[in-house]
Amino acid sequence: MLPRFLWRAAAALAVTGPAAVGADDANPPGQSTFISPDNHVAFAFTVPQTPDHQYPEATFFSIRVPNRYSWGAVGLGSNDMKGALYLIIYQGEDGASVTFSPRLAYDNTEPTYWDEMEYTVIPNNTGVVDDHMIFTAMCTSHCRSWNKGNTNGGWLDVSSPNQNGIFAVGPAEPLRSNDRNAPLKFHGEYGVFTIDMGRTQGAADAPVLDRDSQNESTALVWYRRRRSDYKATLHGTFMIFFIVGMMNFGVFLLRACGWAKWHAVNQLFATLGVLSGLALGVLTSFHYNRSRGFKHYHQIIGYIVVAFVLAQVALGVKHHLEYQKTRAPTRFGRIHLWLGRLILLLAVLNSFFGFSFARNQRYAVALAGLLVLVCAVALFFMYNRTRFFDRKRQFQPLGTQQPPPWRQQAGTSGYGAGDAPPGYESASQHVGLQPAAPSSSSSPGNSPWRSGGDKDYEDEPQLGSAQKPREFT
Repeated sequence: MLPRFLWRAAAALAVTGPAAVGADDANPPGQSTFISPDNHVAFAFTVPQTPDHQYPEATFFSIRVPNRYSWGAVGLGSNDMKGALYLIIYQGEDGASVTFSPRLAYDNTEPTYWDEMEYTVIPNNTGVVDDHMIFTAMCTSHCRSWNKGNTNGGWLDVSSPNQNGIFAVGPAEPLRSNDRNAPLKFHGEYGVFTIDMGRTQGAADAPVLDRDSQNESTALVWYRRRRSDYKATLHGTFMIFFIVGMMNFGVFLLRACGWAKWHAVNQLFATLGVLSGLALGVLTSFHYNRSRGFKHYHQIIGYIVVAFVLAQVALGVKHHLEYQKTRAPTRFGRIHLWLGRLILLLAVLNSFFGFSFARNQRYAVALAGLLVLVCAVALFFMYNRTRFFDRKRQFQPLGTQQPPPWRQQAGTSGYGAGDAPPGYESASQHVGLQPAAPSSSSSPGNSPWRSGGDKDYEDEPQLGSAQKPREFT
């Protein structure tokens, strides 16, 4: 039995031995290394323990992130965003340098730049190398403890075998800035891992990361990928669809089709969508430093547009109630018309401001193309509305109607039904006055204060053509 047991032990050692040796060969001794599942974030950490070291609380760290992503980060001291110290990197303005930004967060929001951390950059291990951003530094102060606020974090236990850490990667788009407080977009993936700090203690050497680095003395707890800020996405979608889309469609229903009731239903539904978009915009504003104060001009214009939309609904209801009584255009209808045009103009402009505010400039180009298409379709139907929407004339007889007696064929009646009744003649014709000839500049039946176009919506109701009275005996 003993030889068989020794043989199995030797076989197991032969299997596990190369892996352990391979990890040691890939990583320098004395550093803990973490590699994310998709190799999008690599992090190495060492804690010098030499008694003669100049900085007794110093730590070395290195971060490596593909430069196709806008930013990458590692948070220390917590398994959540609250209370962690964030080590964030992104490309500099020249595209060849790396900007390092230490930050703190006290909620699940964008971290804020923290200028109390002191560190020294190690230049030979920092820069853009092989399409990767690499930053290596020695932190000399405020790396093992920091302001925790009202959280459970705020410190790093260098003796813990399971020290918590988090990592995150921004979206796959460029971010080039030398500003350490540059605005960041929502992370595309993130996760939690642990570090064995016992492995990190040793000589005062900076860690090394390259394409051959492997996980060592770290363990992945969990991670999520393909994440996005759905509130911001829904906010932009709602505002564009309900204001630029549905409210313009409501104008089309009224002007091209003459459907006043459907216009009202459409605009009321669009107003509810606008209020929902406002709520989503307020909620997503709390996640970012640039929007948390609600002072940006995109937000201010948005409040004005929503207030105008509510006023527009009130004006439309007031105009409709007065029109039902008077059957004539009202001053509320005229204000309603021009306020609607102002709302659409401000909404289109503010949508471009919003894409710039959210760092989504490429979507502004798509919106511009969509607006050109919508305007072209609207103009096409407006100029060809009589072809697609044949309006029924008012005062048309309903059902079957017998022709008058004088238009019936002869012989149908024995009372001289074929004779036309006498026409009505004004008093001016008895004294020899001639009626005024119709002006060539206007069509028959028009008056100087009314155009001859067909308009059957409430602001300018169709009253029909002029009628010539007749006398009947």
